[in-house]
Amino acid sequence: MATASLLLAVISLLGAFDIAYFHWYRCRLADRAESRFEGWLHVARGFIYALQLALVPNVQLHGAFYAGFVALFVADIGVAMADVAVEPTSRRSQGGLPGGEYLMHIVLSVLVGAYLHAIALDSLAWRHLPAAVVYAPAGVPGWLRGLLGLMGAGAALVAMVEGLALVERRLPRPVPIHVRVRLRTTVERLWEVTQDHRLHPSWDHRFSRIFMLGEVIQTGTAMRYEKDLLGLTIRGGGRYKLHRPCQQSTFEFWSEDPRSLIRSGVGLWLYRPAADGAVEFSTSYTYEVRWGALGRWIDRAVFRPLFQRETERSFRRLAERYFPEGASGVAGARGRKPARLIDGGCLVS
Repeated sequence: MATASLLLAVISLLGAFDIAYFHWYRCRLADRAESRFEGWLHVARGFIYALQLALVPNVQLHGAFYAGFVALFVADIGVAMADVAVEPTSRRSQGGLPGGEYLMHIVLSVLVGAYLHAIALDSLAWRHLPAAVVYAPAGVPGWLRGLLGLMGAGAALVAMVEGLALVERRLPRPVPIHVRVRLRTTVERLWEVTQDHRLHPSWDHRFSRIFMLGEVIQTGTAMRYEKDLLGLTIRGGGRYKLHRPCQQSTFEFWSEDPRSLIRSGVGLWLYRPAADGAVEFSTSYTYEVRWGALGRWIDRAVFRPLFQRETERSFRRLAERYFPEGASGVAGARGRKPARLIDGGCLVS
């Protein structure tokens, strides 16, 4: 299997370039609804190649097991034919396959033909042997078997990531984070405390430091923020989109730091006097993440629930530290939303 294994290594390297450059970078297939079926075909082919990369340099399937070996390559050919059939529809809005990808597919087709021929020459005799699965790496250099093993793990990982991306794109968008608290104070006092950027990190531990880039906070004022996390300092910026004293602050925020999961977002603070003399302080915010499908899954599973909890804890800390005379508790989980302002707002539940 030395020749077949070497051809498989070349095919896998070219296939990895095809996926990374054309599927992900040039055509962004995972983001296109019309390319979803093609994406699932690529997921299937990724797992098929992961099996081939594990079996071809290491294992012989004799007798009845040989049918399973043949079925693996029949499945590969079937997926490849289906891929060719759906590509005209999948790529129509992009003007068809890029010229470089078309050339890449021709080269890969020739190499796959040579690979299947080498596989047939080396394996046909197995069907006449007693049924057995035999570990037989003889003839394939150790370095090549190691390389193919790494490629197989990579192919399975890429297929899993592509599958998760396709599933994630069908899920509803994550809901914004909502939190509110009712405090025994005046609107003016609450505004004074919460709008002081020097006090802000003392009760809102989502931030370690906030720096205002202007002497007066008003619509258009910019800020910088820092968050210390696990020995790192994550930096970002923000801007007040609408600032109405004692009523509302609408702001946008972002981070150009590649270590930050959050790419950009928008948030809203509302201050509403209540009939019983208390004040309701509420926030709603949401954001977009980086790191592609992996980032979106991390956000859904870990980050957004953590932010919901930490925002609730921050509001509780605000009440206990600065308004100990009484609060009616923090609400926000399970869809208990603060009131939404249409004027100047941009948050949608």
